[in-house]
Amino acid sequence: MCMSEKSKIKNSKKRVNITVDKELLEEAKKKLDLFGGKLSTLFNAYLSDFVKSIEKKSGESSEMMKKIKDLESRIKKLEKS
Repeated sequence: MCMSEKSKIKNSKKRVNITVDKELLEEAKKKLDLFGGKLSTLFNAYLSDFVKSIEKKSGESSEMMKKIKDLESRIKKLEKS
């Protein structure tokens, strides 16, 4: 890996300090050690899933709003008739 690739990878990462339940953290570490996983991988997967689920909900909400507006306009047309 060349120096510019290392620089790009380093710049795409952000160090975060968080407070977690000590016992839960130790249990997670034990389970991760079973298959050689790292906490950072677990947190990245969780954050990725969180972002995707919010995007889906936002998309669903947007689609639902379109349907509601369509129904409202149909109702208004029926009321005028």
